[in-house]
Amino acid sequence: MGARKEFAAMLERLETTGSAVERNRRWYAIGFTDWRVGQLQRLDSGDALVRSGARGEPGYFVRGRDLKDARDGDTVLIRPNRSRRAQQKAGDLPHATLVKVLDRKVRSVVGTLEERERRRWLIPFDAKLSLDLIVDGDDLGARDGDFVVVDILDQSRPGGGPWRGRVREVLGDLETPGVDVKVVLRHFEIPENFPDSVLQASSGLPADPEPEDWADRSDFRDDIVITIDGKTARDFDDAISVRKRDRGGYHLAVHIADVSHYVEEGSVLDLEAYRRGTSVYFPERAVPMLPENLSNGLCSLRPDVPRLTLSALLEIAEDGKIVKRRFVESVIRSRRRMTYSEVRRVIEEPAAEDAAEYGEVLPMLRTAHELMKIRYRARVARGSIDFDLPQGNVILDTDGVTVGVHGADRTVAHRMIEEFMIAANEAVSAELAGHEMPALHRVHDSPARDDLFELRTVLKGFGIELSGELDNLHPQALQRVLKQVEGRPEEPFVSTLVLRSLKQALYAPEARGHYALAARYYAHFTSPIRRYPDLLVHRQLKALASGQTPADDQTAVAERVSGIGERCSFTERRAERAERIILQWKLVRLLADRVGEAFDGRVTGIQPFGLFVQLVEFYVDGLVPVRTLGDDYYVFDEAQHTLTGRDKGRVFRLGDPVRVVLSEVDSRRRSLNLLVEGMAEPEPRPRRRTGRRPEGRRSRTRRPGR
Repeated sequence: MGARKEFAAMLERLETTGSAVERNRRWYAIGFTDWRVGQLQRLDSGDALVRSGARGEPGYFVRGRDLKDARDGDTVLIRPNRSRRAQQKAGDLPHATLVKVLDRKVRSVVGTLEERERRRWLIPFDAKLSLDLIVDGDDLGARDGDFVVVDILDQSRPGGGPWRGRVREVLGDLETPGVDVKVVLRHFEIPENFPDSVLQASSGLPADPEPEDWADRSDFRDDIVITIDGKTARDFDDAISVRKRDRGGYHLAVHIADVSHYVEEGSVLDLEAYRRGTSVYFPERAVPMLPENLSNGLCSLRPDVPRLTLSALLEIAEDGKIVKRRFVESVIRSRRRMTYSEVRRVIEEPAAEDAAEYGEVLPMLRTAHELMKIRYRARVARGSIDFDLPQGNVILDTDGVTVGVHGADRTVAHRMIEEFMIAANEAVSAELAGHEMPALHRVHDSPARDDLFELRTVLKGFGIELSGELDNLHPQALQRVLKQVEGRPEEPFVSTLVLRSLKQALYAPEARGHYALAARYYAHFTSPIRRYPDLLVHRQLKALASGQTPADDQTAVAERVSGIGERCSFTERRAERAERIILQWKLVRLLADRVGEAFDGRVTGIQPFGLFVQLVEFYVDGLVPVRTLGDDYYVFDEAQHTLTGRDKGRVFRLGDPVRVVLSEVDSRRRSLNLLVEGMAEPEPRPRRRTGRRPEGRRSRTRRPGR
């Protein structure tokens, strides 16, 4: 009996590692089948990618309906769908069907408790997760409707029945301020509290640098250096200084907090920063990458105190080109902490008393404004795409409850800092690549032909031409599109369309360039307090400045850097999704008491099941179900992205303005249902008793050529 158990355990290990699999009471060696093993990555659409191969590149696409109960991060067995593969358009991933989940990454699920049939069930927070889970045993006093974290007790689920789990943590009721953030943090497994070892290590650091710390550094404490950040900024890791050169052109100094001086590679602080990857910012709080005494204290470039920095010293010609670059370890003392709104006012609405208030800072700001305009013109001339998308920021009361929303303006001050940080990032990447120093570069690859073809098709509906060869489209072509809609009502929507057609930027050891910026070299250098890649870039830049040469074993170093890049790309995407969900959730809940009211909206998406409409005032999307369009029978055209009334000919297109009524708010699913104002819903039709399918008002999908 012992031998049989040992043999069964061995087979289970083989299945977990993807070497063998049991199907219909038979075992197969996967290497001798056409099946593939990989890690599942769920997409926001509900579909998924399966990452396979030595470097974990996306290899297959699995539709949401084929995922069964597979969850993000699971190791899965898939069968490539050959009939579909032949139909794939160039550049698409081959489709596959999920055969079996081999190993569960997720051992717990976040959701709400609901009592049914004298049992307590978990309703997953992730609406795309199809999971029947009974909560057993002690529920730690959780009430119906409370958000909880449930540990899954049996990953194998014998007999195919419901999952079973036990409450590990009660997060609370959604109406309690702060619970929504806790839910999102637990759902994405974002670390919230620092381990004791990390806090102990950070507490051993000084409150301020000592004079011996800057003994061998370039001393810029007497220079006119300032920081410019948002009014509610929580950390200040970049400062600037600008002056004109005697021989023409400008000298730009970008000073960045020298976090690497305090966070040594391999230390507990470093390992924790790597685990987190990035800081995460929510409206009411931040989850920092580093402990607060570092992020808001020792490494924050506060005014009137010395701070250790790594400085990019750039000589910029009158045409905006960087003609000389140098990088030094330094010490600064910021003269003033300025906000974006303050700088905008000083530049665009100067007052007589400004000279007395700002002293030497005032002429420096004017010089910086000159340089910003020069750098911006040079960047646009080379083809860089400048997105100016509308964004909403929620307004919270003293209890953390959302009470309003306001647009986030992008001012001349924002553009100033953007241009200077881009200049520094480009220079650092070029320096490291020029010396073949292994480093993480910020890579933005060219868009796929199919995505550009779809964009071209949609833009035709707006009378906009996307000209150029799609297989090698220069970013200037997209820049021209944005120029055509500048100032028009559809500008925000077209900008979003263009952005969606681009690939997602990532971190990689190769300097492959940044498509949207039309930059040959680009790296992240300017935020080591909140981004781990910047911390790594700082270390490599300092090693290069000290005379260190690239390691002999370039392959091993590149593989290590590549692995770090994969991890940092993942944590960045995780943070972005968490921040986006919280913002959506807060905006949806803000509208809970406004059911029945009408709002101006714009169509942002069209599917066979309805229209996605963004409420202009609130920057949040809702759905107009196609079944509610009662004035006609609407036909969905996939190629043109339209819904067209068959009899009356009314057409809904992407970007169309539309007046809608809020009909339903689902706070738990973070969704809004809308109705087109003035359009009566169709009356329910009686069921037919024949075997024929009733003719309802569902949209039909019409494909070109059919």
